[in-house]
Amino acid sequence: MARKQRVGSGAGSGATGGGAVGVKDFLEDFLSVPGARATLPVSSALEPFKRDFVTDARSHFNNFHFQLGGDHTLYYLLNLPEFMQTAMSMPNSEYRPIERAHNQAVADMLVNTESEGPLPFTDYVIHPRFRHQGVMMVHRGKVIFEAFPGMAETDVHFWASAAKTTVGLLAALLVLEGKIEPNLPITRYVPELGRCAWDQISVLNVMNHTTGLQTEEGLETILNPNSEIVAFFSAAFGVPNPGSGESESVVEVLRRFAPIEGEGPGDTVRYSAVNTHVMTLMIESVEGQPWASVFEERVWGHLGARMPAMFSLDPDGVAMPFGLMSSTLEDMARYGMLFTPSASMVSEKAIVSDEVLQLIYKSGNRRAFDGSSKDLRGRILFGEPAVALSYQFDWVFEDGALAKNGSLNQFLYLDPQRDFVGVAFSTTPYVEGYGETKLPEVFRTAAKILDGETY
Repeated sequence: MARKQRVGSGAGSGATGGGAVGVKDFLEDFLSVPGARATLPVSSALEPFKRDFVTDARSHFNNFHFQLGGDHTLYYLLNLPEFMQTAMSMPNSEYRPIERAHNQAVADMLVNTESEGPLPFTDYVIHPRFRHQGVMMVHRGKVIFEAFPGMAETDVHFWASAAKTTVGLLAALLVLEGKIEPNLPITRYVPELGRCAWDQISVLNVMNHTTGLQTEEGLETILNPNSEIVAFFSAAFGVPNPGSGESESVVEVLRRFAPIEGEGPGDTVRYSAVNTHVMTLMIESVEGQPWASVFEERVWGHLGARMPAMFSLDPDGVAMPFGLMSSTLEDMARYGMLFTPSASMVSEKAIVSDEVLQLIYKSGNRRAFDGSSKDLRGRILFGEPAVALSYQFDWVFEDGALAKNGSLNQFLYLDPQRDFVGVAFSTTPYVEGYGETKLPEVFRTAAKILDGETY
């Protein structure tokens, strides 16, 4: 990498974190709540929060306020176990630090942004507009770039939907062991959802977000207090639905999701945390253990991580790895390394075998993915198309790279063939003035360049 590389110069490469949207009328009341808007820079999280601020954040905590990306969200994402019951998956007793080999050429890559123009990558990462809290890249088992503009290296942070990949990984392991048959109805493993629409949905269709049910999750539903998705999240958080004011159980809401008229299972990718939660119920049922115990036994307990993996629990005590997972940024990178040839540098045991990767690669429904919101979003984020969504990874590329984003701009990028991992934590609102992200394209470009490809 002798010369500076440019990222984001192609047509349509500009992207918002979730497709930043205008503030609608129904949002105005919620955005007027103290702490709902972003007025503090993420760098303020490098210092202790004032007692009065924390007290105010606690008094306003609910799922909807949590998702808005404002000042209180900055505190919530770094302190989620303070607000919800939490289960922990403990790491291996042998801590395995990752060697550093910082690459100045990566730091100097030029990133073309719509809002601030071209910036060296380091300047882009720390720019207050983009609200990154931590960014790290690992190549061939060594950290080649890291920055912490909005958190300490030892802070634990919310993964958001990047955590869904942990569910996909455990599901893949169980399928390969013959404990789960992907083509059977999901209700074979989650009987509490029997005798409703879920009876017609296979495990694989739940896994790949092709249920044909009205569960699709997007900004229009996440930010609509009257949507069924918000009802699900509210039940999971154990708080009243902000639209109706009523409290409901998670299973009660799950059973209410109905088929989409004119669409069947396997027809179209319609992304939803609902599916991941149903998969979590399935894994707990199959293994006869709580999620955190299964994840520790099969994954985190072999990892030389610095800290536990922390999972928030719903009111019924079920973990919520559809998003409510916390760890340090470097531990997230260690998890990503399990998918690469450098896995032995961070784990005492090989967990992600070639069979696991091949199962993920071959299980995506390309027809259902083509033209879906995830397909279109990926084309914007990466400047090139992926080929499928599979086993909870949003984007599977032809070259074997895997990627997953999460709300408020969390990100996980894995490139097994190029032995590369990119991870990021952020607190980015989905309202005007925020949301643009170039990290997905930067990660993918950096992996290719480090592997000797030219641009």
